[in-house]
Amino acid sequence: TSNKSACWRQLTWKRCRLAVAALVVVGLISAACFALVSSTPGSSESTSGGDNFGSRPAPTGDFAKAVVPLIRRYVTKHYKDYGKGLVTLRHMKQYIVAKSNLGLSYDDLRDDRYSLVIEHEVDAIVNRCDGGKRPVDCVGSADL
Repeated sequence: TSNKSACWRQLTWKRCRLAVAALVVVGLISAACFALVSSTPGSSESTSGGDNFGSRPAPTGDFAKAVVPLIRRYVTKHYKDYGKGLVTLRHMKQYIVAKSNLGLSYDDLRDDRYSLVIEHEVDAIVNRCDGGKRPVDCVGSADL
């Protein structure tokens, strides 16, 4: 049995060395990949689907002042479809781009900083109008 025991210790040590070597190789490869990704130009900037939202200026109070009435106007004009759930944020963002004269593109409005202003007003309309169940006057009933 001591022969088996000695053999087993040698086999275990070989396996242990192999496992340690494999972990070291995986660690080195991971470190190399991390270094490569970190050194890629523009990698420190926030990108989502190729969009660089970090380079855009944050929305100002003027953005909210211009956009909130546009959202209300759009929902009012399409209130019947809104009540059926057919009005989407995409529709409203396209309307804002077309009517706001703020020089923003649809991609600009995909930036969370802009999108949150829009979503906040949409949520307020949903609450005021009970998802389209109340009369259309509820859309603009809050103070600007």
